[in-house]
Amino acid sequence: MTVRRRAARAARAVGLALSLGSPAARADGTPPPPAASMDDASILGARRAGFHVDSVSTRITSFDQTGHGYQAQGGATPLAPGSERLTVLEPQVEVDATQGDRMKHRFLVPIDVVTNASADAIDVVSAASRHVEAGSIDWAGTYKTDAASDVTVLAGLHLENPFRSWHGGVAASRAFADGDTVVSASFLEVMDWFDRFDIHGGRWGRTDRSSTTASAGVTQILTPTTVANVNYGLTLQRGELGNTWNSVPLTTFVRGPELLPKERVRHALVLRAAQFLPWDGALHLYYRFYDDDWGNVAHSAQVELLQRISPLVHVGALYRFHTQSGVGFFTTLADPSSGLRTADSDLAPFDAQTLGGKLVIDVPVDSEIRSMHFEVGYDRYFRTNDLQMNVVTCATGYRF
Repeated sequence: MTVRRRAARAARAVGLALSLGSPAARADGTPPPPAASMDDASILGARRAGFHVDSVSTRITSFDQTGHGYQAQGGATPLAPGSERLTVLEPQVEVDATQGDRMKHRFLVPIDVVTNASADAIDVVSAASRHVEAGSIDWAGTYKTDAASDVTVLAGLHLENPFRSWHGGVAASRAFADGDTVVSASFLEVMDWFDRFDIHGGRWGRTDRSSTTASAGVTQILTPTTVANVNYGLTLQRGELGNTWNSVPLTTFVRGPELLPKERVRHALVLRAAQFLPWDGALHLYYRFYDDDWGNVAHSAQVELLQRISPLVHVGALYRFHTQSGVGFFTTLADPSSGLRTADSDLAPFDAQTLGGKLVIDVPVDSEIRSMHFEVGYDRYFRTNDLQMNVVTCATGYRF
């Protein structure tokens, strides 16, 4: 499983959604379409006893990656970078449900179909993972202990040949000042168990790693149309922290195995803000500072503009910039006696940019289905060390 796909899994497990404090705003920061009716049941939804499915959404996303990295074999010469070609097709289903007045459930089931998986295989040495199917089941159950507090339990399982992953955690939040301030905290434990391969394709049993994350944050309504959030997270990773088959070009004109520390401490500070705009739009701002004890320091900034163009339709545009220093032992040509070394392009110094856009249609329905949601989007990701990715997504949703 690549670093970028692991990051996506973690983001789904511990992600924090921001919504504007204005009653005229939706959770995604855009003004809502006119309500079909102004009675309490239409606005708030009828209260139901027992287990009830509130919404179902389906999404299919295509990731098409090209580029080259020095960790990959199969280049023009033994020391040249190899292909990082990767194609992923990911359908997923998300279900939101309530159980009585206090309990909410969220289920997420993504399925990955990976082809041309040079990033997941041992390149030209072994084709064992050039076609991979993978799946996950993520669950979050939130219990409202009182009018101002709730507790969430997280659990999930990911299956992929030759990779297994489990995660579990807990989160809590407490509102103050009539909901103007919300304090939250979370704890998440992830355990990965996978086959150990060497750079020649030989299998040497199994290995594992653990990732323990603790985070805390504050969300504050600054004005009736502005909300801000700050969150800090600390992660401790232990065990086999690479994929075991990454190789490093050596000064002896051959390739040697990647050598990584057995422990990593990671810090992340995230700032978010959302502003409702008077012309039926919203502005979302995001900044992330990252630092770890491998010597990698990174800054990420993102701006997203959402604009309603009709009562049923809004569009979005996104730009993201990321820069990182790379780990202290990154090299594209290592001394064979070096104790630590990596040529992984994800751990290198680079700058990355993402340009994206989406079209969203929300249609109110006067029936058992209260509304239908349609979305199509495209992102173009590219960075300075020869890696590019096209991401296309299409989604439908139904609210009951």
